[in-house]
Amino acid sequence: MRARTFFTAVVVVAALAVTPASASSAAPADPLTPTGCVPTDATGRPIQLGQADNGRTICLRRWQRLYVTLAVDPVRYPNPYNWWTPVQASGDVMVALPLPAPPPPGTTAAAYRAVQPGRGGLASYRDVCPPEIPCGAPVLPWRVTVDVN
Repeated sequence: MRARTFFTAVVVVAALAVTPASASSAAPADPLTPTGCVPTDATGRPIQLGQADNGRTICLRRWQRLYVTLAVDPVRYPNPYNWWTPVQASGDVMVALPLPAPPPPGTTAAAYRAVQPGRGGLASYRDVCPPEIPCGAPVLPWRVTVDVN
């Protein structure tokens, strides 16, 4: 057992010795530089996101469009208090686009175009409790990270 421990320690020390110094002290990525990501759709077609994309990281080409549709059943949740909040974009990598028409009841929709390299995000949330009866359930978040090359 002692020989195995010594061997493991030697291997770890050797691995650390050959690791370039830049790998351990890499500077954080500049949010305005290309991210090096591979485009989610290399053809440049618009990307459509929904509830199932929560937590995902996507990669867009510059000028590529992105559409978000988050929906609830308006019969089950007739109060807009329980619908998804308007999608909020963070960072300067996307600009909001106008929607061609208002979305149907229970649906939150948004459209964006990637305009510069870097990293940004999209976020929304919804409350499942009726507004008049607190139920203690947490709000449901929706977040997507957007990288643009």
